[in-house]
Amino acid sequence: MADIQLVHPFKDKCPDIHELLKKKDGTIVCTINVFCNNIKRLAKQYKNLIDESEFKGWALELFVEFMVKSDGSDNRIGIYDYQPVLEDDYGVDGHGIGENQRPATVQVKYRGGHYTLTANEDHLSNFGFSSVMDFGVDSSDDKNMLIIHTGKEIHYKTMESMLKGKVRELKRETLRNMYDNRPEWWTRFYEAVRDSRIQSSDKPVITLTFRQHQNEAVEAILEDHNGKGKIILPTGTGKTLIEAEIIALEISALLKNNVTALIKVNSPRILLSFQLFEEIFAHLQRNGIDAKYINFNSGKPDEEYYIAELKKTPDSIFREVISTTSPKIVQAEYQKCLKDKLPLVVVSTYHSSVKFAESGLIPDLTVNDEAHNLVSDSFCEAAVLPTRKNLFFTATPKNTDSAEERGMNNEDIFDNVIYSRTAKQMIDAGEMVPPYIHIMRANNPKNVDMEKDYTAILKSITDGFFAHERKIRECSVDPSQLGAKVLVVCKGQMELQEMFKTEYFEDFRIENPDVHVFALSSEFGIYMNGEKINSPVNHKKKLELIKRIKGLQAHEKALIFHVDMLGEGIDVPSITGVMPFRNCEMSKFAQNLGRATRLHPQDRLNFYAGKISPDDYSEYIKPYAWIVIPEYLQYSKGFSGRFQEIVHLLRTNYKFIPEETVHIDNVEGLDDEEEPDTVNDKTKNKKHNNSGVDEFWHEFEKLTAAESVVFIEEKNLIKAQLDAIVLAD
Repeated sequence: MADIQLVHPFKDKCPDIHELLKKKDGTIVCTINVFCNNIKRLAKQYKNLIDESEFKGWALELFVEFMVKSDGSDNRIGIYDYQPVLEDDYGVDGHGIGENQRPATVQVKYRGGHYTLTANEDHLSNFGFSSVMDFGVDSSDDKNMLIIHTGKEIHYKTMESMLKGKVRELKRETLRNMYDNRPEWWTRFYEAVRDSRIQSSDKPVITLTFRQHQNEAVEAILEDHNGKGKIILPTGTGKTLIEAEIIALEISALLKNNVTALIKVNSPRILLSFQLFEEIFAHLQRNGIDAKYINFNSGKPDEEYYIAELKKTPDSIFREVISTTSPKIVQAEYQKCLKDKLPLVVVSTYHSSVKFAESGLIPDLTVNDEAHNLVSDSFCEAAVLPTRKNLFFTATPKNTDSAEERGMNNEDIFDNVIYSRTAKQMIDAGEMVPPYIHIMRANNPKNVDMEKDYTAILKSITDGFFAHERKIRECSVDPSQLGAKVLVVCKGQMELQEMFKTEYFEDFRIENPDVHVFALSSEFGIYMNGEKINSPVNHKKKLELIKRIKGLQAHEKALIFHVDMLGEGIDVPSITGVMPFRNCEMSKFAQNLGRATRLHPQDRLNFYAGKISPDDYSEYIKPYAWIVIPEYLQYSKGFSGRFQEIVHLLRTNYKFIPEETVHIDNVEGLDDEEEPDTVNDKTKNKKHNNSGVDEFWHEFEKLTAAESVVFIEEKNLIKAQLDAIVLAD
């Protein structure tokens, strides 16, 4: 046990706290620059969980807590009995007693190595005021106010004029002189962080900000004493975090009763299994839960590189990960867990779950992700395997006409609904953005076969992409923070392969180097910005593709092509639009749309801070999830019927009013160099105009009476309701 106990909450909030103190080779850092580089890298990596600036500041505050507690007698520090300020501060990040036995305060600032701090830009004057008024520092004392930062220096005018020569500083260069190449000191810091984390024997603490529906779902599951049932939440609303929290709570409850937990996590794909593995592992680690892990699926040995990434954490938190499909090995590992009193977490595909059952082990809890797959002939057996508790998570439940068939409405198999929320409810709650249909038309020659002319198909996609980019500039409150990222759902493998062979594709890549292009399918293989890997593709490369897509910055642009492999479960954030060409079932369409309904990270932060409201989309960086229908709408075989299904789904399940949320552009003649509107111009009309909508409805209503009469009646009802609202106002 380390001799210094750290109390700053960042030790538990950081998803990969130990990576802060490790180099790429797994050894502990021993220089300030490497430590700062780790902070910067992890802040960007986890910006969707913790605001980047807060991450950097908190990480350095944790470092300072250990530094002052370990070296307070160094006259360059000269502070004892140090305590970090844990509540919202106004300039003071820590306080203690100075060498003169008077109150002392510390302010911490993470800055780049060449940065010069000033009073105005860095709010340093708040430090002196709060030190005196809130912490009792003597205003005449020139020893007991200390600013510790990683910049180049504090500007001399700020030190002399604004801070009146009463404040001392420890800058990056001084910190380097004090702590570079002192491995024993960094090792003690590492041990202090490790040993100060919340341990598994404690009640698990939610270290991320759980949203209301996530808390409600967890509570509902805990209150359901049957331990079996369905949790139905729209894509992108954090089902995995709910799963991870339930696993953490189950393990902790069993540990308190001296029972070794066996947890099983199932999913339909190997790629999705790895993503679940990573997120559940991170959550258990955040909660200080030590466990052994088995990756139970038919993946190839080259996937083990991913497992190696998880092995970089310290032994006190992490034991090992074994990849196997052998029931005997699972049995042997579970016996070791019983001896060591360690929980065992097994992550498997549905396909491999039947093999796992041959081990004879009965899980204490089985979590089934994307559980609608269990109604298929391929996976149905996995739904009824022995387990003590069985939870089924999905965004798109598949029901049958009869509750006695194999649909998810068969309560003998799937039990009751424990918790559910619709997409409409989540949009109203501010947890998702609403859908918006954007149709682009062009006057293509009538003799073009848009089913087989792959150049024309690809051109319609790129035209749609640029029109979508213009729509973002029109609607986003800050388009500089939102690059167009469109998920293209191709009709089939041949279409994807042939489009990428065209001369037009090569020209597009040369002329638009700022647009990232990714593609993934079982027969096509992988394409990553010029790198083509033919099928079959190992999962190492698939995971690399997902990582690169996840790593896209908010302002970057991308076209992401797939047929089926990215539409379900895989977390690819920051998608702005979906082009749905494939005539898949509506549940697949909803899964693909779910890639785009996620909130922009800054919008989420602003919403949780009360700065924006769910219904004021004019203040959102990403106000909508666009469904982009390109130009060959006019010629696409059977499109009218397909579009009717899409509109019906959106109107039934989402916050979607056709009259207000459909826009039609004539792509031909639009200027690609159109200047974007001024950001935050309050006179800017944030709503889409209805140009072309009347013409579209006129054509759409030409459908046969059997196809369209109900739709038209409902559309007229919506019109009447809107008219009534206007008259009432």
